[in-house]
Amino acid sequence: MDPIKVILVDDNQDSLEIINYFLREDPDFQLIGLCQNGEELIENVILNKPDLIITDINMPKKNGMQAIKECISIYSHVKFIFVSGYDEYAIEAFEVAAVDYIVKPVEKFRFHQALKKAKSLINLEQGEVEEHQSDQKVNKLSIRDLTSTRFIPQTDIYFIEKVGKKCLVYTKAGIFETTQTLGKMLVQLDDHFCQGHRSFIINLQKISQITPQNETFIVSFKGYHQYASISKLKINEVKEKLTLFQEK
Repeated sequence: MDPIKVILVDDNQDSLEIINYFLREDPDFQLIGLCQNGEELIENVILNKPDLIITDINMPKKNGMQAIKECISIYSHVKFIFVSGYDEYAIEAFEVAAVDYIVKPVEKFRFHQALKKAKSLINLEQGEVEEHQSDQKVNKLSIRDLTSTRFIPQTDIYFIEKVGKKCLVYTKAGIFETTQTLGKMLVQLDDHFCQGHRSFIINLQKISQITPQNETFIVSFKGYHQYASISKLKINEVKEKLTLFQEK
């Protein structure tokens, strides 16, 4: 595996130097940026796409908690460790899925414990990506949430539904939630999938019945109890694709 790319953030120069010193003791980590406030961190993340951020919280311009939330929205795969002189942010830190929360003064053993946790998480995700890329026989949909990436065989998917700002992927194994949009998932899917409604992507191979209901059409699936919808604007397109598959 490649070195884990790290950005360090702290407005206190002494703290930066201490953490950097501890970090250099582990050759699996590579320092790619030093920042002194949250605004610098966001700019650095956009430019360098780190694997791990180690950041203070109370800083000028933009604090570490605010900056991390923005970083997640820009680059959702990034992991982060908070290093703070206060414990009052610990609950909020873990609500946003921090790898760890270290209270200053930073002890070497405690710091390396946090690095070990981060390394395990990052290596696990990178390994899953490599496995996915090497698998040429089974097409899979990659979906992500705030903490991880999951790879779902497309043949297991019945349909995908947009609910609010999130999407739900309905499969044989269960229902999986993701922050990705329908559009980003649709480009990963093969020709057996069709967006039949602004809130639904449907696996045409799984359809058992289409039933008119008021202004929409209700879709039933083989051996599955959940239902999807097709809009009246999309019904002809869906029927044409179904006919094509039946003729093949």
